Amino acid sequence: MDIFTAGFTTADIGSWIKDSYRTDRSLGIVRQVDKDTLMMNVYFPKISKNAWLVWKNNGHYKVI
Repeated sequence: MDIFTAGFTTADIGSWIKDSYRTDRSLGIVRQVDKDTLMMNVYFPKISKNAWLVWKNNGHYKVI
């Protein structure tokens, strides 16, 4: 267990997340998780775009 990321919840498929890193993306829904690359595909309805984000939460997103 990593002591620096222990306080952050990791998202699953279907989870709504709030991106804390970029201000142009607000709420997104996790559509796919690739456990081989540790990335997740998130759809952001506000900007109508998909983005690949790091799945392991280092504080860059919050699970809603």
